[in-house]
Amino acid sequence: MNNRCLRLAALALLVMGFAAPRSPGQSAPPPQAKMLLVINFDVEDYTTPASEGIDDIPKWLAEIMSEESVTGTFYVIGEKARSLEQRGRRDVIAAMARHDIGSHTNFGSIHPTVTETLEKADWAGGVQSMLERESAGFRELERIFGVPIATMGRHGGSYGPQLVAALAKLGKGFSGSPVGLPGRTAAWFCNALNFSFQYGGYDDVFWQDDLFEPAFEKLKAELPELARTHEAVSFFCGHPTKIRSKQFWDFNYYAGKNPPPSEWKTPPLRPLESMATAQKNFRRLVRWLKSRDDIEITTFRALMGHFSRQKETITAAELGDMAALALKTNTLSPSADFSPAEAFAGLAESIAVFHGRGALPGELKTVRPFGPPEMPEAGTPHVRLGLNEIFGLAEKAIDDILRTGALPSTLAAGSSHLGTGSLFALFGAVYLDLAAGRPQAVYDVAPFEPYPRSHEKGCLDLIQGYKSWPVHRPDLDMARILEYTKLQLWTLKPAHRG
Repeated sequence: MNNRCLRLAALALLVMGFAAPRSPGQSAPPPQAKMLLVINFDVEDYTTPASEGIDDIPKWLAEIMSEESVTGTFYVIGEKARSLEQRGRRDVIAAMARHDIGSHTNFGSIHPTVTETLEKADWAGGVQSMLERESAGFRELERIFGVPIATMGRHGGSYGPQLVAALAKLGKGFSGSPVGLPGRTAAWFCNALNFSFQYGGYDDVFWQDDLFEPAFEKLKAELPELARTHEAVSFFCGHPTKIRSKQFWDFNYYAGKNPPPSEWKTPPLRPLESMATAQKNFRRLVRWLKSRDDIEITTFRALMGHFSRQKETITAAELGDMAALALKTNTLSPSADFSPAEAFAGLAESIAVFHGRGALPGELKTVRPFGPPEMPEAGTPHVRLGLNEIFGLAEKAIDDILRTGALPSTLAAGSSHLGTGSLFALFGAVYLDLAAGRPQAVYDVAPFEPYPRSHEKGCLDLIQGYKSWPVHRPDLDMARILEYTKLQLWTLKPAHRG
């Protein structure tokens, strides 16, 4: 059996059927009675001396929630967890471990940050560096806290799409993501669950009644509408250190500085006696949230289970609908269930199967490639290709996806190079004609957008803003991180509450 037949035989293992019936219309999800709400904190400060009592704050936050039979998620920097262990604070660790623990990155604000590490990295090298760095952090947290770690919460301006791709490979979710879809709490991006909607404003208010009351009243006024319009909300109760500290602990690392422990400075602190007021106000907040009958208080680990459902097969009708919409609008966009990357793989595979068997598959196993690792050329010149050449391109595309796990940036067709978007449009047109039984002998290939643009502006504006996170070097270059984010918009699609 030659290589082409072997490869098509491998593809056939993914094929679920060869009829081409149209599936019934997608049914709407059942109405949800309660919004899911996650009380969460970012536990970070390991520089302030143990004698100042900063370590005690996450302890009493966790204990109050346990006493009130409420749970939440504590995002802990790996360095902070190691500091608690070295300081002998098993009591703090045990109190938090009664709740959900997430990673807040392994090294937090220590340079190079995640963003600085990825500043000049290519796609594959960046993913590998994040896998090595952050998987070690997950292992440390699981060893120290003795609980499974399901998610990572973004730390300040620490971001890169390679980090999110590494989380996907580790089976973890990403909270505080800058990438999402309008009106959606959760979305799939880089094949990981991303949670983006957050409600906050509590960093500096618990310690003083006249600061806490306005924030509390604002929550009382706004939560009913949030519960009516959102499936889930990240309720960020702040950084435990900021309940006591007037300034963020990591000012020690501002502007790219990496001081040794002997040079760490302690931020100005609020009076120790104000912590009694903070405890009282936090308990009031927890009791009020618990009293609501329109929310369900949960954790990010549980939220992963609620939103992890994906369709494991893609039908001929679903592929046809995505192809037709792209050709009609000249844009790339996700459907309710599939990303453009998944549709690209399905179209290419279907055309390759047709070439080998003479029929389009009615249903395929969903293949989930990453976006292309390099930006395709801005404009593909007009090219005319015969049907057999297109069959060859589809087979090359599948070969690339199976070999690299990503969409091809370009494929050669004679002396021309076709970008990913142009290939999608070409495969879409050929697929629709094959389904209709009217394939053309020759197809014109026109320029097409290189990545899905419909939701890019809001995401990219947030990411560009991470350059000004005070921890970062002032000369940080975000260009490559922005470009790779654009390319991974091929993987963006809604996540549905199950």
